[in-house]
Amino acid sequence: MALPTKEEAQELFDYICQKTDFYNQRNGLPEGISRRHYLCVAENAKQIASKTSSLDPEKSYILGLLHDYGEFKEQKDRRQFHGTAGYDEMMQLGFDEVAKTCLSHSFFDGCVTPENYPSYPPECIQRAAQILASQPYDDYDRLIQLSDLMVKADKITTIDERLDFVATKYHVPAEKILFKKEKAHELKSYFDNLCKEDVYCILGLKND
Repeated sequence: MALPTKEEAQELFDYICQKTDFYNQRNGLPEGISRRHYLCVAENAKQIASKTSSLDPEKSYILGLLHDYGEFKEQKDRRQFHGTAGYDEMMQLGFDEVAKTCLSHSFFDGCVTPENYPSYPPECIQRAAQILASQPYDDYDRLIQLSDLMVKADKITTIDERLDFVATKYHVPAEKILFKKEKAHELKSYFDNLCKEDVYCILGLKND
């Protein structure tokens, strides 16, 4: 599997930030909000990985930095889904490790069905399900999922605060959010055990 170098990742990061800044400004969003989101997820991933004995912090940072690479495609054309768009872009560049993360980060709860993601084109979610069915999650997928779950827009936050934000933004029914919170906390517990430390403490969200 292939991963960009730090220099290549920086170039790709600068490119996606330029693209998303353009569309964010057109949509009335704060300048640089996407850039700050990507950086927060990357930093979360690096810090958590550094507390494990099995994950590479630099690789984790690169995956976090580029996890939303397809976002500008979705912003440009709402018939696209940033996960599959990012997957396709990264596969064309030959960076299959990033491609998988672009796709997997959206589906921490494992429910990859159009019914669970009604704001996205159903054909994109169906395709995502087909791809992920042949590529089981590894700890890097799980790490970026968790790292993304602890960033609300462009600020580090708790899982519950992030998912409450998602519920409001996308009008997700309460029972579905409760299920997502349960799965998200299971994911956090997995990394608490892997790190032998509360992830919230690692990220400064809670004191020891």
